[in-house]
Amino acid sequence: MRSGTRATLPGLLMACLAACGQQALPGATADPTVAPASAAPASPSTPAASAADAGLAIAVARERVDRAAREQTLRVQQQLREQERVREAAVRALNSGNERCIAGQKVRRVGNGWVQAGTC
Repeated sequence: MRSGTRATLPGLLMACLAACGQQALPGATADPTVAPASAAPASPSTPAASAADAGLAIAVARERVDRAAREQTLRVQQQLREQERVREAAVRALNSGNERCIAGQKVRRVGNGWVQAGTC
């Protein structure tokens, strides 16, 4: 904040509502330091408080949905990594003896080299 500028609750509320794309309250001024002449103390039952509560509830709900999506993405990535580990272990086991998998072809060791033994 700049020195000399004093932030008030209605001014902060207007800034938050403007950032959310909602309309400012009727009778509210653009300058947060100037209070409207007919402003009554805000109580929980006023439309301003209910609009702020609704905006907060929407933001909290969005955050929960976003978090659930991120957690699902992490679970899918973990499953894919595990599947890749299993596949690599199977290839290593196949390649560790007389049979190997090379470019999708299974080859088997014989007395004088390697022969094809199907697909892997």
